[in-house]
Amino acid sequence: MPNATRRNHRSSFRGGVVHWEEWIPKGGREHPDRRPIVLLHGLADTCRTWNHIAPVLGRDRRVYALDLPGHGDSSRYDSNYDVHWYGELISEWIRSLDLADFDLMGHSLGGGIAMRVLLEKPAKIHRLALVAAGGLGLEVAMPLRLAATTGLLDKVVPELMGMGTHAGVRVLGGNFNDEERRHLAEVNARPGTARTLYRTLRGAVDLKGQREHMMDYASRLGDLPPIAVYWGNDDPVLPVRHAERVHHYIEGALVRRYPNVGHYPHREAVAEMLPDLIKFLDEPQQTPRFRHKAKAPRAKDAKGLSFWRILAEAKP
Repeated sequence: MPNATRRNHRSSFRGGVVHWEEWIPKGGREHPDRRPIVLLHGLADTCRTWNHIAPVLGRDRRVYALDLPGHGDSSRYDSNYDVHWYGELISEWIRSLDLADFDLMGHSLGGGIAMRVLLEKPAKIHRLALVAAGGLGLEVAMPLRLAATTGLLDKVVPELMGMGTHAGVRVLGGNFNDEERRHLAEVNARPGTARTLYRTLRGAVDLKGQREHMMDYASRLGDLPPIAVYWGNDDPVLPVRHAERVHHYIEGALVRRYPNVGHYPHREAVAEMLPDLIKFLDEPQQTPRFRHKAKAPRAKDAKGLSFWRILAEAKP
């Protein structure tokens, strides 16, 4: 069994509360060469998504996994929930942990937020791990595009949110057990969650796909830490071609793809991904760099609003 202890914490931020878990080596015996790692989950998920890998990582380093604002046991803020807002608030939380340097990993929405945290620079980030991450391509599942642009999600009653969660995890996979499904359904049925999810999607997605790409702010990032990208070949939410095209934008990034795996490699391919991740975190890595003249997929739209952008930004 992993030799790690889990602790639950609650911190006050901007008039609300952020819930987070900390995994630490039993007896506090951290390996002197193992940096702490911060884990960011995806949309409509919680910090429990990391339960298959956090205890193993926590054997010789500290692991911090939070419920994103508006998710899990964290507060439902009345905010716009765009990726920039998430990045600022989570960077503030990281600073409160007093971490001089750390590694950072994000899944799906959490991957896009992780790239924003890299921009905020709350401390030195040594490694960036992106798991089926948003912000590395344009395409996204059509149901999310419709949810972002119709506004219907904002009107869903809490009871239907719980029922929708049960149905969603069965479609998307992720190897959630009965207790994990019940927990997700319970927290997603809390008042304010539907508003959170709608505002998050509205800020990140329109009918054309994802609004933001890492290359949109590449010039502001400066030197990059080593980057690893992990993806399931059968991802139904964000297609694996986003991973295939990472090297079109970033030279020196490490890309790993897993066959017969969907949107949750950190849960569906633990035996394959965990050794890859530990090796990436603990061994010397190549320093990546952005490719000269590489542009984000939407860069050509920068001079004017397209029909799709006008339609997507119209108030419902």
